[in-house]
Amino acid sequence: MAVFEQPLNEKIRLFMRLSYLMKRFNYHLEDATPENCQAAVVILLELYELSSRLDVKNAALHVLDFQTQAVRQAKGAQGVDDNQATRILEKLEDKSKKLYSFRGQLGQHLKTHSFLNILRQRASIAGGINGLDIPLFNHWLNKPNEKRIDDLRGWAKPYEIAFDAIELLMELIYQSGDTQEITAEGGFYQSSLSHDRDYQIMSIELPDNSKVYPEISAGKQRFSVRFVDATMLEEKGKQIIENIDFKLTLYSF
Repeated sequence: MAVFEQPLNEKIRLFMRLSYLMKRFNYHLEDATPENCQAAVVILLELYELSSRLDVKNAALHVLDFQTQAVRQAKGAQGVDDNQATRILEKLEDKSKKLYSFRGQLGQHLKTHSFLNILRQRASIAGGINGLDIPLFNHWLNKPNEKRIDDLRGWAKPYEIAFDAIELLMELIYQSGDTQEITAEGGFYQSSLSHDRDYQIMSIELPDNSKVYPEISAGKQRFSVRFVDATMLEEKGKQIIENIDFKLTLYSF
């Protein structure tokens, strides 16, 4: 199935963006060739830009604290597995403790890093990060693979800690999904969101061979889905006017 996800608030959007970058970063370090290390550096600079504009740390801590209180209140309630709740609490408190251990915003440790600042200044130039124009970068790329990995892991450590915390939060969210089979008549569907649930993510599933994709517009109270023709990538897609069957899942805390 092809899955299209829509964050329903800015905190979750931020978490999903950081998670997306960290998964790519870790992928490139699985085979630490100079080319993969260069790609990882570019992603690290994106992580720095993300964390310098948005307070990832406090956003994650706020949700971790909210979830911790929610689990504490749920313990002892009918139908709640106290042992599982205790394990979740321990994980939440561990992630919070590690995040609190870093002062200031994520990425602050890179703000005065001379080597990375040189690369950051060149990042806006097409092909600007290269060993030809930056001899120091060429020197670094020629270090042993293990040394480059150690450098990259050290530079990315605060992001890894935030990523671990966010992955735990996302895991908790994905455990609470409400799925429906729906038909979008004439390629369009709209509905209201229940006030009784704190929805975080909307997911739409289509068959792998589907020739359409969804354009989702969502607010706190309502959402709409418009299915668009994806067969002509060189042209602007048009809304499909035929009925489209899809799976809709709403995830909440």
